[in-house]
Amino acid sequence: MSAHESTWTLRRLHAGELPALEATRAREHADACERCGATLRSFAEAQAAFEAEVPFERFEAGVEQAREKQPQARSEPAPSTRWVRPLMAVAASVGVLVLARPMLERGGVSDPVAGNRLKGGASAELRIGGGGEPQRVASVDAPEGLRPGERVRLGYSAEAFRYVAALSVDAQGEVTPLYPESGDSLSVEPGAGQHWLPESVEFTGAGAERVVLVLTDTPVSMDTLSDAARKAFAAAGRDVTRMAPLDVAGAQTQWVLLKP
Repeated sequence: MSAHESTWTLRRLHAGELPALEATRAREHADACERCGATLRSFAEAQAAFEAEVPFERFEAGVEQAREKQPQARSEPAPSTRWVRPLMAVAASVGVLVLARPMLERGGVSDPVAGNRLKGGASAELRIGGGGEPQRVASVDAPEGLRPGERVRLGYSAEAFRYVAALSVDAQGEVTPLYPESGDSLSVEPGAGQHWLPESVEFTGAGAERVVLVLTDTPVSMDTLSDAARKAFAAAGRDVTRMAPLDVAGAQTQWVLLKP
């Protein structure tokens, strides 16, 4: 029997991201290998369980209802925003944990084997859905491509941390505070386990976008986080895909998304 497939390869196989020849080889191995076959089936089972709990079809219907209830926009120039954050018609927090990744103390590149777990296991997850495609969890190990119409939600397990915030940086270095839009970071949801930030985000435009979620012991202003993001972008030679962790206290996880 050949060596087992890596979890990353099997996850990409499940998501349909492997080239045809590699997918065929990995599928044949998984069909013949009890261990790899069980891992691959676990991804499908977790996907089905999550979609049964929070189907994006229900989410998208709620978005349309929310938009219909909004007053007509005034005839003035619209701001040049890169993202849209519609209200969701589902609960702000759902008790589902699917493929959550460990929080990283100093950045967005995880150890693909062991990870770096903090304070009893704080973790973060970026989930992608909508656009008529199955939901999936974004990897912190490599850039994640977005399809037209897809939206993302951010989840976290805070453990000992008390505050949460998130922002994004695009390929031009523009920083967008996401949660919250201004002021200090948010108090984490009470209770143990996975919590979801209450709204979805749809990124517009094209190119790479780095999303950063930060958990801290004390409140931190979005101005401070934004300044740290700009400094990290400049230090990376203005390459958003090569940014180092933000120079702020606490734990953070980063994802790189490739907009269509």
